[in-house]
Amino acid sequence: MIPREMVITSLALGGFVLLAGCYGLLYCAGRLRDNRALIYGAYAAYAAQVLVALGIASLSSLGGWWKLLIAASALAYLPIPPVTWRYLENLHQATEHS
Repeated sequence: MIPREMVITSLALGGFVLLAGCYGLLYCAGRLRDNRALIYGAYAAYAAQVLVALGIASLSSLGGWWKLLIAASALAYLPIPPVTWRYLENLHQATEHS
């Protein structure tokens, strides 16, 4: 990998991680405030993350295992905020009734 390619791939990977954080943050803020616009923003951030993952997988010269890891990570991120939110709701409902 030439230095220019390494910088571009590194920036794309940074964007991938940043978009994952935006997805989680916007989803939780949207649920907390009961705001559909924030939740739609969360899913838009996730869609952008998937696009970045596809770009990395198709355009970078990373090895096949790395590309597979990035693609699997993009798919694995989708259920994390909703599942975590549901768990926290159940946890807090259980302590309120105790």
